[in-house]
Amino acid sequence: MISFETNEINKWKIELEIMNSNPSYNQMSKSKSTINYDDILSEYDESKKLNTTRLLIKQGNNYIGLVDYCINNPSDNTPWISLFVIHKKFQGSGNSHEVFELLESLVRKEGKTKLHLAVHKENEKGLSFWSRIGFNKVKVIIFEGKPHYCLEKDI
Repeated sequence: MISFETNEINKWKIELEIMNSNPSYNQMSKSKSTINYDDILSEYDESKKLNTTRLLIKQGNNYIGLVDYCINNPSDNTPWISLFVIHKKFQGSGNSHEVFELLESLVRKEGKTKLHLAVHKENEKGLSFWSRIGFNKVKVIIFEGKPHYCLEKDI
């Protein structure tokens, strides 16, 4: 059974392990394959400024991933997923889909009918996943100097 747990800075070692199990994602997003405490702290500080909800994903007693989302993005008053990462050893067995369904349910309970996210243009695996579960490309943007697809789904 998948569940969420609030992700606070005192759980940084859990987040670091999950992130560093995905060196190719780190390379895409941070231009380095391994991140450190300072990178986690920077993400935590940014999420506080943006009023983002940060969650650890649990399956039983195992931490299997992370999800950060903003229920009301100030740029368009729409919910945005800003981070969705599954630990490498828990990928490929349907966990991502189950986690997304749980997250989608949380967002719907807030009365929202759309959900947005951005995917690194070079992240073919991520783009394939999001497209399979109903997200559509809306536009291409440059964020932090890198091209991203903005995706949208009616929920």
